Amino acid sequence: MKLSISLLLLIPMTWLSCTGIMPFSPYAGSYSSRVAQRLTPVENPATGLYGYVNDLGMWAIQPRFRSAQRFSSNGLARVRLGARYGAINMAGQTVINFNFSNSYDVDHAITSMSKGRMRGVELWRECDPNSGLYGYLDYYGNWFIRPQYRNARNFNQEGYAVVEIRQGQWGAIDRNNRIVIQPTFTSPYDVDRALTRLLRY
Repeated sequence: MKLSISLLLLIPMTWLSCTGIMPFSPYAGSYSSRVAQRLTPVENPATGLYGYVNDLGMWAIQPRFRSAQRFSSNGLARVRLGARYGAINMAGQTVINFNFSNSYDVDHAITSMSKGRMRGVELWRECDPNSGLYGYLDYYGNWFIRPQYRNARNFNQEGYAVVEIRQGQWGAIDRNNRIVIQPTFTSPYDVDRALTRLLRY
């Protein structure tokens, strides 16, 4: 009796497979999702702008970027909007704001985010195009230290950055924007030497 029931169940399954109609599978949705997520950056020849197409060659993210990179393993892609760089997710939503002037800084921000580092552990020097002053961006492309310096250098591994607070007056700050070396130096190289001596002790 059990054998005949098994055969009755097997015949419809075989027929459905041969006709190309497969029964519902709980994995079908996730498979479709994985297929849809294989997005490729493509230039629209009519506009010269980049977007992303899926495996069917259809626009999944409309072309609106000056340049676009492939999605990384964490689902983010570096793109350029106007003169600035940022990053989007596979839904085309902005994850890293378009405040970076350097594409490599966005790549590093994506890496920092994917490693699960805390916001503010790594910061990127950037010049605010509106004021012409320098500040520091976090990996979301938000101002962690607002633009306020005439010039600035990147943070070193110890978490200090050399900045020009007023014209010809250089000092150093930490990641919390606290002054650790007063702006009494006329050269950033002298501040570098002072930092080296400070860290030695």
